[in-house]
Amino acid sequence: MTKLVPFNNPRLAHIERFIVQRQQVSVTDICEVFGISEATARRDLDQLASVGSIQRIHGGAIAINDAPPEPPVLQRSSWQHGEKQRIGELAATLIDAGDTVFISSGTTSLAVAQALRERNDLMIVTNSLPVMNLMADSGNAMIALGGMLRASESSFIGHLAVQGLAELRITKII
Repeated sequence: MTKLVPFNNPRLAHIERFIVQRQQVSVTDICEVFGISEATARRDLDQLASVGSIQRIHGGAIAINDAPPEPPVLQRSSWQHGEKQRIGELAATLIDAGDTVFISSGTTSLAVAQALRERNDLMIVTNSLPVMNLMADSGNAMIALGGMLRASESSFIGHLAVQGLAELRITKII
């Protein structure tokens, strides 16, 4: 359960509890429930996020749960390797020649990339360094998304990655 942070502004404490109860809220939800403007709601969410009470997402916020952090991607890559390999091979059969495929970060996504490596009829789009390295000499066209490096996942995140995706026509997402 998320530890609630005391605030001088009682509204912030109420908004924080509201987010913890709902797990995910939009700016619109906060405006309706608390009778505040969108600008005020965004400032309140930014303040809560700045002290680590919640996580800001596009258009709202999510609760931060106290689950232990997930181990880095390279450490997880050997976990349930056989299952991931089977998922990767099955998912690869759903990809058609000429598809533009976004492959996200993560160990199962990397298994899909491994299964697609021998193909040379795709456009691969990824924010994952391991996928970039794996697919670099595969013969497929590749677009590498940039942004802020998230070291634990060996991937790029943030507005630059989102902006790059917004300009592409993706036909399949892994």
